Amino acid sequence: MPPKDPGLRREQSNHPREFAGNVYAYPVVSRRSGGVSIGVNLNLDKACNFDCPYCQVDRTLPKPRQAIVVPAIRAELEAMLAACDANGVCRLAKFAALPDADKRLKDIAVSGDGEPTMVPEFAAVCAMLAELQGSRPDLDFKLVLITNSTLLDRPTVREGIASLLSRKGEVWAKLDAGTEAWYQRVNISRIGLDRIEANLIALGREHPFKIQSLFCGLDGETPPRDELDAYLARLGNIRAAGSDIAEVQLHTLARKPAQAACTPVDAAFLRDLADRIQAEAGLSARVYGVED
Repeated sequence: MPPKDPGLRREQSNHPREFAGNVYAYPVVSRRSGGVSIGVNLNLDKACNFDCPYCQVDRTLPKPRQAIVVPAIRAELEAMLAACDANGVCRLAKFAALPDADKRLKDIAVSGDGEPTMVPEFAAVCAMLAELQGSRPDLDFKLVLITNSTLLDRPTVREGIASLLSRKGEVWAKLDAGTEAWYQRVNISRIGLDRIEANLIALGREHPFKIQSLFCGLDGETPPRDELDAYLARLGNIRAAGSDIAEVQLHTLARKPAQAACTPVDAAFLRDLADRIQAEAGLSARVYGVED
């Protein structure tokens, strides 16, 4: 059900990367997290190996590559963790109007304005986050990696993921398509969809993870039945290969996309697909971020 409180709805649909002069860390209220998520933006240069038409990041003005300063990330995060009370409620001023139940700290999420696993400092950042998490056992938060799944086969990325998941963590890995043709329309990448599937299989053989899938309309066309059939087949292949998929997260556009020709699908589309995922692929599926 959609949130009844307009303030909560506004916070859940507005995720600015800017906060209190920070370079890397920003707090949001997340539907999928079920409370406050502190994002860590590792892509200050907006670099990504996808060019999704639905992305809300403006890549028309790219920035030069900047080295990631790991101690600076930790300092920003420690300041935000200091704003959480003994019950884990985030007392930052921006959330003051929300009920306590809606602003409990749930996770620190590695994400940002591009693909976080692309940065050379990824493994070092993950090691720092694991150490930070271990230093605050009083705050029961997870570490989350939000990734487009393209580089999960890199040794340094696997090293970083192992650090993130060493205590309490999750990987939310993208799969937006079933056919290469639709994938090249909705994600646009030099890395093929078969490699995405292989990466998800390898990841799930080592760690349980969640698949994150965004569905949208492109140039007036929603994903056709044969595309959805192929998507379900991909899920089945990944599961049959021994990959542990904890959940499939289905969502659509929540903010202004890069291209106006990209439009959200309705709630019924996602709920019907969730039913098919459960019935045909035997996987748990949840719909996020749509209004009835």
